[in-house]
Amino acid sequence: MQIPKALLWLALLSLTNLLKIPTAIAVEQIAVEDFVKLPGARNVKISPDGKHLSLVFNKDGEDRLAVLDRATRKPIGQFRVRGEGKGVGTVRWVNNERLIYTVTESYAWNKQKFANGELIGVNVDGKKHDVIFGYRSGENSTNSRLAKKANNGNHEIIDMLEDDKKNILIAFYPWKVLGNKWVNNSDVNPIIYKLNTYTGKTRKMGHLAYPNATGITDNNGDVRFSVSVDDDNKLVISYKTSASADWQDWSAKDFDGSKVVPLSFTADNNQVYIMANAGEGTRALYLLDLKSQAVSKVVHDDRVDISRLIRDFSGRRIVAVGTDLGLPEYQYLDAKDKAANLHLALIGAFKGQDVVLTSATKDGSLAIAYAYSDTNAGSYYLFETKSMKASYLVGQRTWIKAKTMATTESLTIKTRDGSSIYGYLTKPQGKDKNLPLVVLPHGGPHGVRDFWGFDWEVQLLANRGYAVLQLNYRGSDGFGLAYEDIGKGKWGTLMQDDLTDATKAMIESGVADAKRICMFGASYGGYAALMGAVREPELYRCVIGSAGVYNLPMMFTEGDIADRQSGLAYLKEVLGENQADLKSRSPVFNVDKIKANVLLIHGAKDQRAPMEQVESLKAAFDKIGKKYQWMEIGNEAHGYYDEENRLKVYNKVLAFLDANIGG
Repeated sequence: MQIPKALLWLALLSLTNLLKIPTAIAVEQIAVEDFVKLPGARNVKISPDGKHLSLVFNKDGEDRLAVLDRATRKPIGQFRVRGEGKGVGTVRWVNNERLIYTVTESYAWNKQKFANGELIGVNVDGKKHDVIFGYRSGENSTNSRLAKKANNGNHEIIDMLEDDKKNILIAFYPWKVLGNKWVNNSDVNPIIYKLNTYTGKTRKMGHLAYPNATGITDNNGDVRFSVSVDDDNKLVISYKTSASADWQDWSAKDFDGSKVVPLSFTADNNQVYIMANAGEGTRALYLLDLKSQAVSKVVHDDRVDISRLIRDFSGRRIVAVGTDLGLPEYQYLDAKDKAANLHLALIGAFKGQDVVLTSATKDGSLAIAYAYSDTNAGSYYLFETKSMKASYLVGQRTWIKAKTMATTESLTIKTRDGSSIYGYLTKPQGKDKNLPLVVLPHGGPHGVRDFWGFDWEVQLLANRGYAVLQLNYRGSDGFGLAYEDIGKGKWGTLMQDDLTDATKAMIESGVADAKRICMFGASYGGYAALMGAVREPELYRCVIGSAGVYNLPMMFTEGDIADRQSGLAYLKEVLGENQADLKSRSPVFNVDKIKANVLLIHGAKDQRAPMEQVESLKAAFDKIGKKYQWMEIGNEAHGYYDEENRLKVYNKVLAFLDANIGG
């Protein structure tokens, strides 16, 4: 697709005074507080008529909703969720006067933010501000005959029902009591409700096909697909031939793709876009004719999965797709679509940055764009789509200046067996060679990968003079089924070798000082850090394990993964069940091989990698007299969500790095 030169020139001209290209300057050391601070603003959207803007802003650690007059940019109202630890989650416009937002909740003893199942509605003028769905939905009613029934469970919005000014379609996932707490009831099928966003009244429209399923509607707002995962951790897809039909199991017939997932219907409801892996290869976009069952390939890159979708301004049709082999790349499917054309223009205008369209007016004349890069923490702009005039709205982290950040480059590395693996390298400003290196493996590990973009943790390390290596080792998501599946059963072996090979490549290229290398990771990354010290005792001077798993046999008995049948099936698939093999790949049973200095950090409320994991590792160290540093965060779970806790953690991390590999 080609964009007219005149239109692109207008876009570039409009942005001349908005974009600042980083220039070489003396490195300024930025306070740790500035990196760990939560975003000041996010989730900026425009009303359907373009008269108002909504955004979520953080005040005193609490996420609140603000509504602004679009013409003057002045706030006309701000709203908060009553109750300690509660905040605004995701915001949507129902119509020109009404917004709805989800609620997050944290506690004094656990700072992780959870979606608590509540949905709140409010008018632009502040009227009718009430919980319309969730466990408190009937609290404030003064008329017992009209009192709303409390909904003890979570919800998911299936369809905003664009042509219905009051109602939306949701799936309701009931809770059940287990001991002294509410938990998800995986024995019942989710209920489909039409929900009135003013009154909170619900009308039951049926059920999804299986427990924990998600629903996909056609262009009439009828739920036609149900997608779930069974106890064996396999995808189960169900389909309705019409709104009134019964659910039936569905698969794409005579199609050699795997992991098929429906995405959205075409305008006539006769075809559906599906995402599927091409055999054991990468994920591609296909179009399936529901009557003939004929499948046609739309977009496929045999190197990397499709990782992002751009839809038209109605949110239904797919008009472009993106991939992330290194930096984001896009293919545009509809040359006439306004959203596709605007995105193409903005990608051309915001050189070196990626762009996300967050919302648009109903007529497509105004749109909100979010631009970010490796050095730009993210900014929102208002665009007039006819003139391509741009105006800056707000930044996520305005206190961090792009010119002070380090650039991130993409890498392709050859492994010892001749395979190609992919990653990213961030070097401190003005420094290229003989650097102290922090290897930063991502968590997961399966179904997860690193992407290019702004990463405050990486930037903090680079700002302190460390090169940072992020690697999508085999087993990671994003590069095809074979790339991910080869990592199953290879935790601590092949997956660890990939990290070793990439680290050695940094030494051979002259980037890294061989005597100043540390591996630092969280969750699986914490496991990889400790196994790096086990497998390569001379390569890493220090390792940091955060919220890590260190005892593989224990994963089958402790933690929330083992609480579910599908979780146990997952563990058997990715780890195997041979106890001797699991122990050989566990840091706990190999502490005698570790020479590196060790720092362990863990949240006391962690259920994904419970405290038993790190306590077993500490006990193994204590038994052989191996010294280590230890930090427990009493009110955090699997990650660190409170700014004060983050500050403590990263001050500790920096002090440890400085003592071991710092200049």
